Amino acid sequence: MQKVVVIALGCPKNTVEAEYLLGIFQSKGLTISNNLDEADIAVIHTCSFIEAARAESEKFIRAVLSIKEKRDLRVYVSGCLPQLLKEKMSSLFPDIDGFAGTGTLRHLPDLIFNKNFDKLLLPPGGLNNSNYRMLSSNVPSAYLKIAEGCDHRCSFCVIPALRGKYESRTIESLVDEAKTLAGSGIKELILIAQDTTSYGLDVYGAFVLDKLLAKLSKINGLKWIRLLYAYPSSVTDGLIEVFKEHKNICSYMDIPIQHISRNVLSAMKRPLNTAGIIEKIKSKLPDIVLRTSVMTGFPGETKKDVSELVNFLDLGYFQYVGVFEYSNIKEAVSSKFKKHIKPTVAKERRILLENIQYSIFKSKIDGMKNNIVEFLVESCLKEGNRYHIKGRSSFQSPEIDGNMMLADDKPLAVGEFCKAKIRNVNGYNIRVYI
Repeated sequence: MQKVVVIALGCPKNTVEAEYLLGIFQSKGLTISNNLDEADIAVIHTCSFIEAARAESEKFIRAVLSIKEKRDLRVYVSGCLPQLLKEKMSSLFPDIDGFAGTGTLRHLPDLIFNKNFDKLLLPPGGLNNSNYRMLSSNVPSAYLKIAEGCDHRCSFCVIPALRGKYESRTIESLVDEAKTLAGSGIKELILIAQDTTSYGLDVYGAFVLDKLLAKLSKINGLKWIRLLYAYPSSVTDGLIEVFKEHKNICSYMDIPIQHISRNVLSAMKRPLNTAGIIEKIKSKLPDIVLRTSVMTGFPGETKKDVSELVNFLDLGYFQYVGVFEYSNIKEAVSSKFKKHIKPTVAKERRILLENIQYSIFKSKIDGMKNNIVEFLVESCLKEGNRYHIKGRSSFQSPEIDGNMMLADDKPLAVGEFCKAKIRNVNGYNIRVYI
C-alpha cells in the first residue's frame, strides 16, 4: 500500500486543507505518513500570499525534488503557488508529477491515480469542507475554516485571485464538524477564514457570525472558542454582544487593521473608520484582548503616517501586534503605485513598531503579576527531576502570541486546564508558577 505525506506551508487555513486532504487520501486507500523519508508520494501544499511565502514554497519544493533524484518518489504541488504561477509551474519545476491549484484540491486523488488527469490547473477556490478530516497534530486545539475566498479588493493582496469569491459554509455543516472535533477530544476551536466577520452574507443575506458562535458555544466539551481574522468593518453590534453572553467564547479577537493613517488606508482600499471600530470594541468589551497586524513601507507611506500609527499603538488597545514589511507582489494592484519605500526604511519602521509594541505588551503583563490565569496544557517534558510544561491562556493564539511556561515537580496531562500565577515575561512567553 502506497504511503503519502502531506506537507502544509503557510497559514492555518492551509493546515485545515491539508487535514482534509489527509482524510480524503486515507478514504481512497492510501496510507498516511508523517515521514518524508518513507513516503512513496509527497504532496506540498503551498502558500504564496507574500514574496517570503512564495520563496519558502519554492525552496521546499526544490528540497523535496532533490530527494526524488535519489529514489522513487512522486511529488505533487498544490495550493496557492500553482494558482499564482499557473502554466509557469511546469517550466519552473518540470520534474513535478502534477499540480493542483486552489480550486482543484478535491481532484488530487484522481491526479495521483491518473484517472483521466494530466497536470492539473483549474479556477481559484479552496477545499472549504470535507466529509473526511485527519488532524495533523495531537494538541487539544483545532481550526475550523468557516469560509473560503474574499470579496475585498485590498490593493496589496492577491487572495481574491488565488482563492476566488467569498463562500460561506452553512451553519449546520460547521456545527456538525465542530461536534466531531469536540468528540475527538478537541478543547479549543479556532475560527478562521480570509475574513471571518463577513461570514454568512453570501448564504444568509446578513452577517451571522454571532449566530454561528452562539450555536458553537453550546457544544459539549468546547472550553474555548477563539476568533481570528476579523475584518474591521464587519464587526457588528450583534457580534460584540455574543462575546458578552457566552463564557466559552474567548475574550480575544484578532482584527488585522494594516494601518491607521487614512491616507495609507485609502491607498490600501481598507476601511477608513478603523480607529473608531477599535475604540467601539474596547468601549463595549473593555477586558477583551485584541491582536492586530500592521504593515510598514506601503507605497507612499510618510513619516507622518508612521507617527499616526505609533500614536495609535501607544493608546494600548492591542496586546499583540504582528508587524510586516510591505511585500511588492507584481500581481497586486499596489505594485503599480508610485513612491515605493526602500526595503531598508520599511525594515527600520517595522523594528520601531515592534519595539514600541513589546513595551506595551510587557507593561500589560507586568501589571498582571501574581494574577491567577488558566491555561491549556500543550506539552509536558521531563528534564531531570522537573517537568517543563508549555501551554496557552485564553488570551494567546497558537504560534503567534507566545506561551505559558511552567516548571514544576509534578507532571500535567496534555489537554488539561491548569491554574497558575504569573511570574514574569521572557520575550512573548509568560512564566507562571503554582
